[in-house]
Amino acid sequence: MSDLHNKLLICVAAVVIFCGMLTIAQIWGPVVSWDMYFKMVITAIIVAVVCGFIIVVRGDMSEKKMKDENYLD
Repeated sequence: MSDLHNKLLICVAAVVIFCGMLTIAQIWGPVVSWDMYFKMVITAIIVAVVCGFIIVVRGDMSEKKMKDENYLD
């Protein structure tokens, strides 16, 4: 795996952990206002989706490159 792939996976994991912790904190005692909470969660979801999309595209491109170089059937 490439260095960028690992960094993107760490980013997705960090976003999921952040959203989970923020949600638990928000349920037990309002840490931020609800409108700010929803903005933060939606932004985190967008970041995670973009990182996931980049991971999938790069994986597809590397597979195509390997097929072009006759490493895969």
